Amino acid sequence: MVFGRISFGEHSVCGVRFRLERYGDKCSYRRGSVSAIVPCDDVYVYPVAPVFYPEYLTSYIMMRLREPVVIRDGGEEEFWARLEFDVAVVVGSRDTGYEVVDVFPSSGVGKYALYGSPSRGIIARFVPVEVLYEPLEEPCKALVRVTVHNRSIRSIRLSRIVFPAQPFNLYYDDDGRVVGSSLYVAVTSPFTAVVSLREPSLPDGFRKTPRLLGQKGGVSVQTRWSQSFVMSYGL
Repeated sequence: MVFGRISFGEHSVCGVRFRLERYGDKCSYRRGSVSAIVPCDDVYVYPVAPVFYPEYLTSYIMMRLREPVVIRDGGEEEFWARLEFDVAVVVGSRDTGYEVVDVFPSSGVGKYALYGSPSRGIIARFVPVEVLYEPLEEPCKALVRVTVHNRSIRSIRLSRIVFPAQPFNLYYDDDGRVVGSSLYVAVTSPFTAVVSLREPSLPDGFRKTPRLLGQKGGVSVQTRWSQSFVMSYGL
């Protein structure tokens, strides 16, 4: 698996094959029926937040827990989740911004779901995850640490976590391992919670993926965002 600048020839990321070919002083990027003329020395592939495929529809992610977690009042749980991400092929730099050439999911098919009512809810990228009590890695999944603190006066049943995609960071290393921002969930009632994003503790060798949402040449985000999100439509 390769992340970062790509060279000429064929590459494979998460089982998806693509090529960068030179034709005289021009270069062509090709993946199946997707193709584009690109600068020869300025093409990169990165793991990115899973909101780009098949097209940018939302700036929120919903992690759906395959097994709900029940937490007593005043209790705290810590677990890990393996989150699918999108793989973006881009041209550009942090200084000038990035242009997205191609994007495909690391796994799954890119489903979306409604969080809340049809009139006032939000669309979120729907990502089912297992609850893990050890940080077990899996190829083509980002390992995310989750801490849940039940501050309500009742036991709660947590089956989903919704959070903003823009401040969610991904980190990768030369072996293709991917780690995401840690999530802290403060449950304020049996139906509401505040989800905050925090930077993970990482060993040497991990690099931060460029943020494509809201940057010049990337995908424009119209709404304001912060490091936290209030889940007001149920847990």
